[in-house]
Amino acid sequence: MRAIKEKKKLSEQDLVPTRQKVRELFEGKFVTILMAAVTIFALFGDDFRLWFTTKKADVYIDAALIFSLIAFTIEILVNSCVVDEFKYSFFFWLDIIATVSICVDVNLIANFIVGLFGVSPETGDAFVGEKASQEAGSNKIAKLIKALRLIRLIRIIKLYKYVVKSGSEMEEMRLRD
Repeated sequence: MRAIKEKKKLSEQDLVPTRQKVRELFEGKFVTILMAAVTIFALFGDDFRLWFTTKKADVYIDAALIFSLIAFTIEILVNSCVVDEFKYSFFFWLDIIATVSICVDVNLIANFIVGLFGVSPETGDAFVGEKASQEAGSNKIAKLIKALRLIRLIRIIKLYKYVVKSGSEMEEMRLRD
């Protein structure tokens, strides 16, 4: 009984702060591998949908892309809270841009955005000479979307940084033993 009471009287130094535990969890192998898989899917999921699936599979790909959007948002929020140097850093803004860029790949969100601006992709009133300018405008939008997708590639650099860091920590632990 006495031993149990002594265990309960831990000093503050013995307790690992919650912030540190959450940081270790998000920098751990499981979350790093999960986020790497989500990042790869976010990069190529829409292309995979266009190349290899039928229209029926769009719902599942959209669900997976929405999961990616939620996972990236949670990662940004958690890193903003537990990693002091992350908030408003270069990677913070890159992650936000990369996360927002997923919205154009999700059909449900893309259709909502198109509807907000009063443009329907199925209809259009075109006059002589307007078709070329409309296509030029859509080409600019397509180029912008491709540029935003490239920003997602930088997430892989970030994940690589985590892998190298965890590898060096493992090496350090081996040297201690």
